[in-house]
Amino acid sequence: MRSAPGVHFILNSTVQHFSDGALVTAPNCGRSRLIFPVTGVLLASGEDGHWVVSSSRAFWLAGGGRRHHIRALGSVRLKSFAFEADGPLNLPERSCVLHVTPLLREVMRSLTRPGGQPQSSRKIALLKELLLEKIIDRPDMAVELPEPRDRRLAAICAHIQLHPDDATTLGQFAADMNCSERTLHRLFLQETGMSFTIWRHHAKLRLALEWLEQGRSILDISLDLGYQNQGAFTAMFRKYLGVAPSQYARPAPESVPA
Repeated sequence: MRSAPGVHFILNSTVQHFSDGALVTAPNCGRSRLIFPVTGVLLASGEDGHWVVSSSRAFWLAGGGRRHHIRALGSVRLKSFAFEADGPLNLPERSCVLHVTPLLREVMRSLTRPGGQPQSSRKIALLKELLLEKIIDRPDMAVELPEPRDRRLAAICAHIQLHPDDATTLGQFAADMNCSERTLHRLFLQETGMSFTIWRHHAKLRLALEWLEQGRSILDISLDLGYQNQGAFTAMFRKYLGVAPSQYARPAPESVPA
């Protein structure tokens, strides 16, 4: 079903399963795709960056013939949506990661529901338009996290994002990779514009912001990010963002009178 002129439309949607280590292939047909791992993690790399995509995120794979490699980490069940353009819209021109809100998750679930309504139904058309709006109106990331191209740095960054509580130092990473710490330090500055330590703080901050949006407690977030106590996490958060994490925390839902 085509949308009105000047609007992008979803060509199709699929649900796929991949085993650990499998290469996730996406047709190189010039169309953009939104890829959402319902379970497992995706490791994606391409001309425009490297990403770790968990079930709280979706990967926007920009079209235009760009080459990407996407590999499954663990057993992955993913939903994929292909887009084709009737006219220009402010969709991402480069591949990127989008935060999956509860609303966006529900829209994607409804569009891939087994035995759901026919693709020509008005409900499906509205859900497609809503999905497009959520992509177009994506919020700017509050914390910059540039992704390096060097394979050694990409492996380190993937490890940090998958294991945010791990305190492995840059020197330890260098020893495991049979290179010097100075080399890795220089590469971090050259490819990301920041030191290894600051990059890791930003990775933790971005994850903390996602968890705060989900309503998780500040204490739980502090411990899961590897801090010994809530005070240490709050000090780091305030240093980089200028406010306490409590100001980002989602308020508890109000009780409904019986």
